[in-house]
Amino acid sequence: MIEQATHKGLEKIDQIRWDLWLAAAAVGLVFFGVVMVYSASAGARDAGGFLIGQLRWAALGLVVMAVLMRLDYHIYARPTIVYGLFLLCVVLLVAVFFFEERNGAHRWISFWGISGQPSELAKLTLIIFLSWFLTQRQGQGVLDSFTETLLPATVIMGVMAALIMKEPDLGTTAMLGLIFAVMMFVAGVPVRHLLKFIPVVIAGGYLFIFRVGWRWDRIVSFMNPDLDPEGKGYQLKQSLIAVGSGGVHGLGLGQSRQKLNFLPEAQSDFIFAVVSEELGMIGAATVVIVFAFVLWRGLRACHRAPDRFGYLLALGLTTMIIAQAFFNMSVVLSLAPTKGIPLPFISAGGSSLVVTLAAVGILLNISEWGRARPRVNVE
Repeated sequence: MIEQATHKGLEKIDQIRWDLWLAAAAVGLVFFGVVMVYSASAGARDAGGFLIGQLRWAALGLVVMAVLMRLDYHIYARPTIVYGLFLLCVVLLVAVFFFEERNGAHRWISFWGISGQPSELAKLTLIIFLSWFLTQRQGQGVLDSFTETLLPATVIMGVMAALIMKEPDLGTTAMLGLIFAVMMFVAGVPVRHLLKFIPVVIAGGYLFIFRVGWRWDRIVSFMNPDLDPEGKGYQLKQSLIAVGSGGVHGLGLGQSRQKLNFLPEAQSDFIFAVVSEELGMIGAATVVIVFAFVLWRGLRACHRAPDRFGYLLALGLTTMIIAQAFFNMSVVLSLAPTKGIPLPFISAGGSSLVVTLAAVGILLNISEWGRARPRVNVE
């Protein structure tokens, strides 16, 4: 009887093959984000509205994560899914221009009081497409061909990037470019082909940064925020004041002073500054460590994937989450120019949260396959 009960218990434990540690880290960051959004929005007119909104998006995101972690990730390798997602993404990216402009940009689609940014979906779409496309090209033996691999992939990425730049949204466009470069390099596309795009990147930087006044002003204020501390350098100065005020131990949860109408976007793009002020260097360092843990578990899922498609898919998803976190925290700490990139799991904003949790759900499913089943090839 005891042996039979023990056997059943072990069998039950063995059924839980997905990465519990990654799931726990993601869920922990989500609930930490809900608390910090409520705290950081204290200076806003409707702090309760931010809390309720974040709770709703968090609930939706966790449901999406729970569904996708049980959905066989090989389904994303079907051409109908790949091109269907791309077509949907393009339609939504075009549709944003028919909706109301906010803060000088067309980035949101709104229905019945609910808003979403299709550019967040574009990152996930690009990762799925590249994972499938590069796996196909490797199977056909043309991975090192510029015209058969790099060029068509660039066209797909370029269509989405051009629409996002039109919004305008340089930060998300740059994130697409980073994901594209990392996946191409790791997949084995020759570096000499990737280097051919350097002139294009330089020309794009000149046209979209140096020739656009307000973007160039951000670069100048990043290099020296004291030149205009009450104007263009104001947000960065207030962010640094918040980080410095927290010291080692912080002022205490809910005790931030900069969030009281001093620090713009305290509940979204600059929420890490509020974390640093209220929880100090210890709290901020803990957030960094948790993201480093997510990086480890994501790369672990990547290397344990049973096939090339799963390997590239896990790599792309992990790159997306960690690159955004790194860039957001770098902006807050004045290590990078100011740009609207949210802190994954934590910043206020439904689109980013749901897409990030969807990415975690897919990562969890890949981790389950890596432990449970023998390696197979998907072509």
